[in-house]
Amino acid sequence: MSSAAVETRSEDLAQRLSRARAALGAAERSAARWGGRIDRTALRGPSLQPSPGEGAAEEADDGLGARLPLPGPLAPLVPRGTLRAGSSVAVEGAATTSLLLSLAVAAAGDDAWCAVAGMPDLGLRAALDAGLDPTRLALAPADGDQTPQVLSALADGVGVLVLGPDLALAPALWRSLLGRARTADTLVLAATPPGRADLTLRASGRGWTGLSTGSGRLRRRRLAVTSQGRGIAGHREVEVLLPEVRGLLAAVPQGGAAVQDIPRQGADRPADLPAQRPMRLVPTARRAG
Repeated sequence: MSSAAVETRSEDLAQRLSRARAALGAAERSAARWGGRIDRTALRGPSLQPSPGEGAAEEADDGLGARLPLPGPLAPLVPRGTLRAGSSVAVEGAATTSLLLSLAVAAAGDDAWCAVAGMPDLGLRAALDAGLDPTRLALAPADGDQTPQVLSALADGVGVLVLGPDLALAPALWRSLLGRARTADTLVLAATPPGRADLTLRASGRGWTGLSTGSGRLRRRRLAVTSQGRGIAGHREVEVLLPEVRGLLAAVPQGGAAVQDIPRQGADRPADLPAQRPMRLVPTARRAG
């Protein structure tokens, strides 16, 4: 090949690269103009702010892939307090939707796309209150003829994929989605999946707060969350609060002094509450005549 031909080919490659860079820059500017970032700091509680060594994302590749942050109160449940991109998390038990949204918000951050499938009752307002960016949120139906194709495309193209409880996933499809997610570094969060996940979180209710004697509103829920999975010897447990209406996780106050739980059915009653006597119906006497 002559030197002139080599120079011509090099110029063609340089021009193609320049055009590709220009097109990419235009696409990024358009995305920033129509779907730019939003400020979610007001929606996040202080517990979701990553602290050094707890729930903070680690950008450096340690040989196990990129790491994604967890909500601060859940960080003690897993080694290093982070999740590996491309891994899978199963959520079971109480408050499944709130836990899934909290995990998705922390993992998606400010840039990643999040897709939610199998949650037909989830509203955009609830997703916004939880902290998800509506400009980087995709919602998929729970059923349909092309559900496997849709879920496979989402596993290939988003950063966080949330699979709700209304999805009737076959075990073969679940395994296929996990394989695609590992290849694309997509974090999969699933409610009671049909197969094994890298990490399993189970939540059980410990009580509610906000309801006083005869009046009030249920404002907070106290949960015990346990974790089992790879790299975890036995299981770990933490207690968290779902505060107010935002669905975000908060740590239980030290000693639990600020938490007043409503006893569950069958639990012992506190000493300061009087014992309830069974209700007795008294028939009314009918007057003669």
